[in-house]
Formats: sequence, structure tokens, C-alpha cells
Amino acid sequence: MRTGFKPFNKSHIYAYAVVLACMSVTGSQEVNAADDTGTQPEGQVTGNPNSNVPDKSDSAETAFKKLDRSRKGYVTLEDVAVLPGFATAFTNADSSHLGRLNLIGFTRAWTAYIAGKS
Repeated sequence: MRTGFKPFNKSHIYAYAVVLACMSVTGSQEVNAADDTGTQPEGQVTGNPNSNVPDKSDSAETAFKKLDRSRKGYVTLEDVAVLPGFATAFTNADSSHLGRLNLIGFTRAWTAYIAGKS
């Protein structure tokens, strides 16, 4: 019974060995390209390192998205630490005292922050 399997001949084995040798010299067959977040695979930031820091001209939703980088649905005081003076607005908007704000709570805090009421 024929299975269609053809054993490697010597030229195939040689070619395979060359490919493996090249891979071991280069270390990998993967191509490390930057992803669409602007971060290199090694963790190096490309472009403006402050691109995820909201500006007072940003809408509350845009600012929230920039700060909630892991997309957990809320921001913590640690997330908003890049905004000088925002802690007071954050604390005032944190009515549940959980130490985090969802988009609704963040919008209240952001509105007070950009109005200078924090």
C-alpha cells in the first residue's frame, strides 16, 4: 500500500540543515515590528512618550481612554498621577470611595478639573 510519503533525499536534508543553521545564527525567524500602540516589542516607546497623557482640550471620553490603557473600564489614582492637580477632582468624584472612577465618575472629575474647580 502506498501512502504518498516520500522520504527526504540528501539534498533536502542539506537544505533543511542550512535553514536551521541560519535560524540559529539570527536567533529567530520572527520579525519584530512595532505594533499599532506605538510600543516596540522591547517596551521602547516610539514617537511622543507623552501621547497618552490627556490635555485639557481633550473631551472627558478621550482623556479617559488615554488613561485607561489596559481597558479595564475604570481609572485609579495611579492612572491619573500624570495629571498635576487632578487628585482632588478624582477624590471628590469618587462617591463610592473605591479608589477608582468609571467613565461617568471620571467625566465629573474631568469637568471640575478643566474648569479649575479641583
